Amino acid sequence: MAERMTDKRDDTPLRPLPSVSIPLLRTDVEAADRKRRLIVSASAVVFIGLVAAFVFLRPAPTEEEAAEPAQAEPNYVPPESLAWSPEGVPPPPPEATVPMEEAASTAVESDEAPLHAAATVRSEARFGSARAFRQALEMAGLRADDFLPIEEAVREVLDFRRCRSDDQLYFERDGQGRLVRFEYHQSPVEFVVATRAADGTWSGRMQQREIERRRIEVGGQVRTTLGEVLTRIGLAASLVGVFVEVFDGKMNFSSGAREGDTLRVIVDEERIDGVFLRYSTPIAIEYISARAGRLRAFYYEPRGQRGDWYDEAGRGFRGGWLRTPLQYERISSVFNPTRMHPILRRVVPHNGVDFAAATGTPMWAAADGEVTWAGPKGANGNLVSIRHANGYESHYAHMHRIQRGIAVGVEVTQRQLIGTVGTTGRSTGPHLHFGLKHHGRFVDPLPVLNGPGQLLPPGQLASYRTWVRGVVRRLERIETGGDPVVQEATTSAPTGGDGDEGLD
Repeated sequence: MAERMTDKRDDTPLRPLPSVSIPLLRTDVEAADRKRRLIVSASAVVFIGLVAAFVFLRPAPTEEEAAEPAQAEPNYVPPESLAWSPEGVPPPPPEATVPMEEAASTAVESDEAPLHAAATVRSEARFGSARAFRQALEMAGLRADDFLPIEEAVREVLDFRRCRSDDQLYFERDGQGRLVRFEYHQSPVEFVVATRAADGTWSGRMQQREIERRRIEVGGQVRTTLGEVLTRIGLAASLVGVFVEVFDGKMNFSSGAREGDTLRVIVDEERIDGVFLRYSTPIAIEYISARAGRLRAFYYEPRGQRGDWYDEAGRGFRGGWLRTPLQYERISSVFNPTRMHPILRRVVPHNGVDFAAATGTPMWAAADGEVTWAGPKGANGNLVSIRHANGYESHYAHMHRIQRGIAVGVEVTQRQLIGTVGTTGRSTGPHLHFGLKHHGRFVDPLPVLNGPGQLLPPGQLASYRTWVRGVVRRLERIETGGDPVVQEATTSAPTGGDGDEGLD
């Protein structure tokens, strides 16, 4: 039996069991390939048959369908509208538009009316993430033949370097989709306008928005703080800064304000389209304190000159100088002609006042003037010197950094940033050495900085005193416990008033 089984196994070829590691037989591969080619050929024949049936068997169009023109594409699709309200001021209302059907009939009746006046489409967009003015116009949907003339037209009135992401762009197109007007809004009080003339040329200009002014006369009584009473009588707490700055040296409001103190304010409130914009500089402020007595100040602008604060007699309220040219921690050394120098260990006059402050603290020009020195100067370190009116010259020594743009011959204004506190030169620590010369000789700065101001020139004094008498009458009629008095609103361009204008 075993012998027969062996012979049968040797004579009959056996196929191995299927395995992933053993390839198919050649006959199986050829059969699978024939089957795949057959399927592809059949699919191609079916597809070609369907296409031929669609082409040759489709019914011909009717006469009506053949005569009907294809629907025209819209001329213009405005960019997506975005809301805009910088500082709470709404955008200008769009000009009235006319429906296309009505505009078309109007254009037929009047041949003189320009096409863009018949149907104007207004749209808006933000400057957004654009890296340049031209890119912002492209992102808003403008083509080169539109944005290139606009860019050239506004170049003289718009500083492209100051464009910001929140700036707003407005576009107006006529009934044919042609751009006829462009507006660029950076400020709530003015904006850039570019318009297209009939010959296709563009021109740009800066346009002011009308500001509505309302004069407010209001008073109140202190319960806790100065800011609290201003807010309670309907004003902004930001006006605290006006009281603090004007009455500096006469009243410390952080510690000296007491319950029962009273104040009065006459100020103009400015609005655009009925929305509050800001307060102008107050015309008059008054604070009556049990400790400091009655304090009054009047902001007066002589014709063609900068305004300033004066008392009832016409004397400058702030002496013409900043009380301090920086916010300091303490006075580390006073004016002393016989001082023992801490480094040289010998008597060296200290011709100024040292205000100790941290490195980097901003310092300001103490008064208007012209820079006569700006740079390193021996033991003074980095030094700025400024020549002022009436024979005065101020010096700011040991500065850490001189502000960019401060150079010899440059005109500076009071409270303009001129640099920061440091410890350069011969110095034992960060501070400002402030020196003051009068007609070439060093004087003690503190009496000058804190001294009384100068009287107005005789030619202005008479008109000022007449004006201030009218202001005082209005000020004294304000109740410190009643509702604010609001005068009738007036509309004007955003320019300051003249001090010669009375209130009565």
